[in-house]
Amino acid sequence: MLRLALTAVSALLAFTAPPAAGATKTYTYKFGPIDTGPYQAVKDSSAVKTPAKSGSITYMSARVVDSKGRVIPQSEVMLHHLVFFDGGRQGATRHDNTCGTSRTPQRFFGTSEELRDLTLPKGYGYPIDRRDSWKTSWMLMNHTHQDRRAWIRYRVTVDTSKDIEPVEPFWVSIIPCGADPQYSVPGGRAEGSTSTWRRVWDVPYDGRIVAVGGHLHGGSKGIRLYQRRCSRTLVTSKPTYGMPDDPIYQIKPPLHEADPLNITWWQSGTGIPVVKGEKLVVASDYDGQFPHMRVMGIDHIYIARDSKVSHGCKALPKDAEELGPDFVGRSSPPHMELTLAQVESDGYAHPIDRPPGKTVQFSGLAKVQEYAVAYHPANISIPLGGKVRWEFQDPDDHDVTLNNGPVGFGGPWSRRGDSYQRRFDVPGTYRLYCSLHPAYMSQVVRVRSK
Repeated sequence: MLRLALTAVSALLAFTAPPAAGATKTYTYKFGPIDTGPYQAVKDSSAVKTPAKSGSITYMSARVVDSKGRVIPQSEVMLHHLVFFDGGRQGATRHDNTCGTSRTPQRFFGTSEELRDLTLPKGYGYPIDRRDSWKTSWMLMNHTHQDRRAWIRYRVTVDTSKDIEPVEPFWVSIIPCGADPQYSVPGGRAEGSTSTWRRVWDVPYDGRIVAVGGHLHGGSKGIRLYQRRCSRTLVTSKPTYGMPDDPIYQIKPPLHEADPLNITWWQSGTGIPVVKGEKLVVASDYDGQFPHMRVMGIDHIYIARDSKVSHGCKALPKDAEELGPDFVGRSSPPHMELTLAQVESDGYAHPIDRPPGKTVQFSGLAKVQEYAVAYHPANISIPLGGKVRWEFQDPDDHDVTLNNGPVGFGGPWSRRGDSYQRRFDVPGTYRLYCSLHPAYMSQVVRVRSK
């Protein structure tokens, strides 16, 4: 219960802007309403307001609120992810600078279940113009049995003074440049083992890293930013999970693995020198013993250009700050056993061992049709090494994700005309569902050993 009291305090502090200076102003906006059905997730993109003054963003936060502006607990409606994009303005468009594509606006702020605010060291800011065009990509998850209506409220502190040093944001993801940059940890390794995925990223210009924030999912142990040139780890973003009595772990039935409730944020006014063309490695560490589905590993890196930086390997800055949790939590990822569920006549989701219907046995390729928010057939049996191909016919997005079983995997979001195929090389019972509609769409695949 300690975390509940501290969370209430932190929510108040999070929405109290940094001390106001003469050239500083905080703007509060919200967008919505967003309607989410019982036990469902909804995702979309929305155009949003830009602050009324040009200047530099020095602080930014976002929360999910109700019609009266009250923060909704994550155990009821969870912010799965939120990313802000800046498209610039006519004659000064802004494009994503991590993927090298002109089709994606620049990503400059993101948060999720960890509710990490954007802060920068004193004297730095992300430059904006009041004529810029902003939009967001977001996903909310409704953990309750009722329809829920919510808004996303965001607050932006803008400094209009002339002496703010500009920073440029980089979104360095293990799975780069996609609308759904997720992967799955298969599990099955020894207790205490670590599954690590890496991405190498080329620094585009000389400069100084002044802030780093990480984004991780349930089962994560941390995400590391490593500098090959100097053979050292620059920043490790560390997750903190809630205590066992936290409301996020009291959701019944458990349909999604709970994400960290905090991920550390690093910042330094001196910064870490990096040089054009050098390779940095982002390494995302997850528990390797159990499957963890649809996880992410993203570093948000903010760099100030500096043509005079040292090309040597100086000591890391002494003024670095690591902003961590303001609650008592756990550093190790707790194991969660998920279950299949089905919404019944009382309106609540109840655990099930398998969906209704007989088991259909296949000798080779099993073809499954998805329509009317269901898999057909819902129970199948295939030989070891057999394949299943799901063909989607509904106009809305669905996927195929392991809920519980021997090997973790998660298929891409798919809709009418899409298909997804997977080979099963480990025997056992695979309980599957759509991660967007977990209490409505389920399937059991039994993989025969003989």
